[in-house]
Amino acid sequence: MLDLITALFSWVALIFIFTFHNYLKALTAVKLGDDTPRREGFLTVNPIVHLDPIGTVLVPGILLLLGSKLLIGWPRVVPLNYNAFKNPTRAALIIALVSIFSYFLIALFGLGVYKLVDLLNLPSNVLIPLQVVFQFVFVISVFFGFLNLLPIPPFDLGVILLLLIGKDIHEIQTYSFWGMLIVLFLFVSGILDKIFHPIWLILQSFL
Repeated sequence: MLDLITALFSWVALIFIFTFHNYLKALTAVKLGDDTPRREGFLTVNPIVHLDPIGTVLVPGILLLLGSKLLIGWPRVVPLNYNAFKNPTRAALIIALVSIFSYFLIALFGLGVYKLVDLLNLPSNVLIPLQVVFQFVFVISVFFGFLNLLPIPPFDLGVILLLLIGKDIHEIQTYSFWGMLIVLFLFVSGILDKIFHPIWLILQSFL
C-alpha cells in the first residue's frame, strides 16, 4: 500500500513538472512571435491541457507497476509554427535552451518547497505528502534536465547541435522517432539507470 501511495506521489510530481515545463516553453514561443501555443490553449498551468494519454498516463503507469526506479514519459507536445518566427533557427535555439533550463529551474523550485515546508508547523498528514511530492519534483526534474542533454533529437541538446551545424528545424523533427528508439534502448538495457545513478547519489545529499 505504501509503495502504491509513493508511486502516486511520483506521478503527481511528473504532472507538475510537465505542466510548468510546457507552460514555460509555450510562453517563450509566444514572446518570440508565435501565437500558436496561446491559440491552442497551451499557455496555461492547467495540467489537464498538458497530459498525454500515453506519455503522461500509460507509460509512467506501467513503469510504476513494474517497480522502475526511473520514471520517464512525456507531455503533450507544445504546438509551434516555426514559420511564424522572424528567424526560425534562432527561435528554435532559444526554445530548446529554455526547455533544458526550465527542468533545472523546476528542480530548484521543488527543492526550495521541500526545504520550506520542513520549517512550517504543519500537521504530518500535510507535511509528509508535500515533502514527498516535491522531493520527487526535484529528483525527476533534474533527471529530465540531464536527459535533455543527450546529444540526440528529440532531446534539446541534440536539436541545438543539429541547428548549429545548419540543419533545418523541420528536418530535425523527422529524426525524433529514431532518437526515441535509442533512448528506449538505453532505458530498457539499464544503461540509462547506470548513467543517472551517480547523479542520484549527489541529489540525495541535498535532501
